[in-house]
Amino acid sequence: MPARELNASACEALIEGVVWDDPRALTILVVIAFIDMMVIVGNCLVIAAVYMSSKLRSVTNLFIVSLAVADLMVGLAVLPFSATWEVFQVSFTRFSLYILKR
Repeated sequence: MPARELNASACEALIEGVVWDDPRALTILVVIAFIDMMVIVGNCLVIAAVYMSSKLRSVTNLFIVSLAVADLMVGLAVLPFSATWEVFQVSFTRFSLYILKR
């Protein structure tokens, strides 16, 4: 459904169609959330290690830090929305807009 056609009744129908207590969906969501947390923590550790240790500040490691920053942004900005879509087949932005309007 296009975003322009999403009104309050369409949002309610969309939310009512989601099965919140499906064990398979919740298991997948927990696994994806765990992976997302590992992505965030791991990349923060890489950035912190290079920042704290002057011995690690080489051109190669700065390239690795730039990759870690990019991966961290993906973990923060993309994976939560992607997980919501993957598990519930509901666009997170539509869902969050509906919840915020309540």
